[in-house]
Amino acid sequence: MGELLSSARVRLFEAAKAAGISEKTLKPLSYPKETIAVSLPLRRDDGSLELIKAWRCRYDDHLGPTKGGIRFHPSVSADEVQSLAFWMTVKCALIDLPFGGGKGGAQIDFRGLSPQERERFTREFAAGFAHVIGPDRDIPAPDVGTGPTEMAWIADTYGKHRTGHTRHVVTGKPPVLGGLAGRANATGDGAFIVLKAMEEALGLAGTKRRIALQGFGSGGRRFARRAVEDGWTLVAVADSSGSVRSEKGLDLDALEKAKDQKGSVTELDGGETDESGAVLFTDCDLLVPAALGGQITAGNAERIKAGAVLEIANGPVSADADDILRERGIRIAPDVLANAGGVFVSWLEWVQGRTQIPFSDHDVDNRLKKRLEDRSKAVIEAAQEFDVDFRTAAYVLAAQRLAKAVSAQGAHLYGAQER
Repeated sequence: MGELLSSARVRLFEAAKAAGISEKTLKPLSYPKETIAVSLPLRRDDGSLELIKAWRCRYDDHLGPTKGGIRFHPSVSADEVQSLAFWMTVKCALIDLPFGGGKGGAQIDFRGLSPQERERFTREFAAGFAHVIGPDRDIPAPDVGTGPTEMAWIADTYGKHRTGHTRHVVTGKPPVLGGLAGRANATGDGAFIVLKAMEEALGLAGTKRRIALQGFGSGGRRFARRAVEDGWTLVAVADSSGSVRSEKGLDLDALEKAKDQKGSVTELDGGETDESGAVLFTDCDLLVPAALGGQITAGNAERIKAGAVLEIANGPVSADADDILRERGIRIAPDVLANAGGVFVSWLEWVQGRTQIPFSDHDVDNRLKKRLEDRSKAVIEAAQEFDVDFRTAAYVLAAQRLAKAVSAQGAHLYGAQER
């Protein structure tokens, strides 16, 4: 078992212990239900052939078919895929969705491929895992490196293998193929909804409302837009190329223009630039990691100057860094809550695909707001009831739901007792 997965599991079992849930009950979550590793061919435009490592993990399906994104990035590994599938298991349980957790990925520099190479590889990925995924078994979605176009290719390839239209095998598709227009903004919108619901509990009421944002992808951008419109000041932003900051506040429109036209936020005129990781140590009220995981560790947690952290990325704070931040009084809105907007709207898209009854944009927005406000309130109340931090509280709620599902289905196998 990889170090990342081991660290992630510790949080669930500690939360279960705090809630008085028997370790036997959650024994099925000790290791993934199924992890498939394959070697996929990539035919380059010049005719050369490369072999790419890829994985799909179905971590747990006690609550329903597994659900989780597909990540195409050079850093992808089996440990990362399994850890992300574990977090999806916790997230779906916390948000009260009828899904288990899954994840997929390939170790590839996807951005460095030509459009033709991207399509060929994505279709190879879909064909290689056609026996794993399915609308009632395992439902992929976009993640780092993938988007609506890749989901359309996967759905089309899967349909050819199954000789029929089964577009709800994936979510995050283009709206013309059954996707929801709100899916692209769901992660950022959801994170903002959680921020508003937890603002006082995070100790942010009455502050200067200064935000430092690491990551300027779709989720980070959308969150920044909502926050700035609400009166927050963006004092620092980083992407993979570097960071830019200004105590007076950064112009979001100019930031987006610099990113889109020149390739990086560091091309913004008038800001002070630095390396990408420097944004983590900005003097601010709220730090928002919205890039890749593992950014805040025991080695740098003492340097964090933010009053609170809101995790849009998956796993940006390591378990040992969690302890340091907690001791320093820095509160965290955890990833399994803060970035759950994407999977919630993915569920609505899946329901729409199965029923062929469309959801309006207004309906999607209202349902997302109501669900995340409800779950944010539940996390705050659980933190008070069990006298724990917000991450542990979120894991307590997830563990309670998972324990009930395991007890209802597998008590005879695992010796679990219904609680």
